Amino acid sequence: MFFLRSIRRRLVTGFTISLALLLAMAAAAILGLVWHQQAVEEFTNVVHHSPDKAKLREVVFDTLIALKSNIDRPEAVQKIRDDYRNKVNTAIREARQFRERVERTVIASEVSRQGGGRAILSTRLTTIDEELKKLSGLELQIEFRHDIMPAQLISGVRMTASGHVLLISEVLGRLPAYRAEQTATGLLKEQQQSAQLLNFVLVLTALAVACYAITVCCAFQWVSFPLRTIAKGTSRISNGDTNYRLGSVSRWNDEFADLAANFNRMANRFQESEDNLNAKVEERSRQLVRSERLAGVGFLSAGVAHEINTPLSSITMAAESLQSRLYEQLDPDHEDTAEALSRLEMIQRESKRCGQITRRLLDFSRNDKQHILAHDLTMVVQEVLDMVRPMDRYRDRNVIFDQSDPLILDINASQIKQVVLNLVANGLQATEAGGTVQIRLEGQTDWVVIEITDDGQGMEPENIGNLFEPFFSTKETGQGTGLGLSITHRIIEEHHGTIDPFSAGPGKGSRFSIRLPRRQPQQKAA
Repeated sequence: MFFLRSIRRRLVTGFTISLALLLAMAAAAILGLVWHQQAVEEFTNVVHHSPDKAKLREVVFDTLIALKSNIDRPEAVQKIRDDYRNKVNTAIREARQFRERVERTVIASEVSRQGGGRAILSTRLTTIDEELKKLSGLELQIEFRHDIMPAQLISGVRMTASGHVLLISEVLGRLPAYRAEQTATGLLKEQQQSAQLLNFVLVLTALAVACYAITVCCAFQWVSFPLRTIAKGTSRISNGDTNYRLGSVSRWNDEFADLAANFNRMANRFQESEDNLNAKVEERSRQLVRSERLAGVGFLSAGVAHEINTPLSSITMAAESLQSRLYEQLDPDHEDTAEALSRLEMIQRESKRCGQITRRLLDFSRNDKQHILAHDLTMVVQEVLDMVRPMDRYRDRNVIFDQSDPLILDINASQIKQVVLNLVANGLQATEAGGTVQIRLEGQTDWVVIEITDDGQGMEPENIGNLFEPFFSTKETGQGTGLGLSITHRIIEEHHGTIDPFSAGPGKGSRFSIRLPRRQPQQKAA
């Protein structure tokens, strides 16, 4: 759903619903106050402005109270007359006010139900007015007379007034109960409105409680549970379980799902970095062990080479001296002389070959500081190839090098030539007729990469780790001494570079990748 697709939209939807409920409850409260004010006004109008038959009946009967019959003095008659006049005037005013209120608040249905209509109502009100006028006229009869006792006078007036009062009371009884009717009608109306408002407020309260419960449940489902799952997952990974990955933390494709996916990608990157670091540590450890072993072998080979050079020089000198004497004293054409001279030449040749081997050992053991200057690596490789291509034994192989742009870096040119020569010679020896050795140079920001690839016999995986061991060789006996790659490795390390061999397997060729820095450290510079 559109409104539930992300946490932000869910929060906006929940807040909107809550705001709507809040506004609805506020509107209900305001409406209740308005109805309350209207009810108060209606009740005030009923109490103060509706026709009151009881009050009118009361003031009419008060006129009879003013006519006291237990008087025994003539002067009391005037007082009774004044009191009676006041009571009648009050009743007349009340009747006039009653008539005005009746005319303002006539209830047609009530009047019709009692069978009078407006004409009958007007007649009855006129009757009341006329009877009040008759009561007012009785005031003239209340005066002192010598021919009648005051008590008898007042008693006669009272009897006449009682007839008028009873007639007024009877007429009032026939009029509708305006105040009671309006009060009942108002109460019924207000009760209905209050009931409706109460039901509305109850419904809103139920909706608010339901919305609150749904919001709490959704908060746990949408926020709390995914956060706890992510927290537990991160705790497991931080405690060392690097293979653990977060699963689905939310059934919605929301921010928490993106967070879990990004966290898994981050964990994958950390694991890859850890694996690469472990591989580099292992490789550096092998290089360190190899360097220590090479140092020990170099120290040993230096001593052996010095010890062997002396007898080799003596053998060579003795063979040359003996050959010279035999050539002078024996017949050159004699068969034995030729054989002896041939054997002496073989002794000289093999002793010189042993001398070359000892010189290589000495070169391997030496760690003399060489001159490192800026050279064009492209020219260095080209010079090596100019020496290799004319060799008769490699004419049937292809050496590919199409680099022409200069590539300047700080190197010892003679040592790098030896490295390139060793690797190219190994590649040519590993290929058959028609084989190919390819050289590629790549210039980077701070490094230069030399790749020498052949399509020859390849290497066994177990041999790759031992390639740079002194005297280790996979060639046939007499085809090599096993020092070429050891010397190559030493030269590359002296240049603060790396050399990495690779082969997909026997018969699938080999590749040597060399990385050399463009600038050597200051202490290595000449």
